[in-house]
Amino acid sequence: MKKPIGLFIAFAAICLVLIPFWALQSKGGADASPGSTVPADNQQGLAIFQINCGSCHTLAAAGTDGKIGPNLDQLLGTGQKSPQVVQGNYTRVLAAVNGGIGGRMPKELVQGDQAKLVAHFVANNVSYVPASGSTPPSSSSSP
Repeated sequence: MKKPIGLFIAFAAICLVLIPFWALQSKGGADASPGSTVPADNQQGLAIFQINCGSCHTLAAAGTDGKIGPNLDQLLGTGQKSPQVVQGNYTRVLAAVNGGIGGRMPKELVQGDQAKLVAHFVANNVSYVPASGSTPPSSSSSP
């Protein structure tokens, strides 16, 4: 009877600890190169995004390539970065995180200050269209 319990515990440890650890390391944990270009005041939001949102959403700054939800660089980065656009995207992301989206995205996946940190991170780090005459960000030029 003890052998099946031991196998179950080993299997559970692999599923609950090792697989998520491996996924974060290979897809962009907080120490991965995409995060190194994220400002220090956005690092908490980056980590929360990677853990809770990155499996569904693509966002270059987070190093994530989710396929279920929309690509946030394409959805939110349609214009040039300005304080008004960043604030609008912050409001849009926070509303989506708090209220969900029509049953496709669960509401309150992260809550309170964590939701605000994620919204701040996304709004400030979307791959916005570069201003004319400026060079595009290095993340968009990589293969």
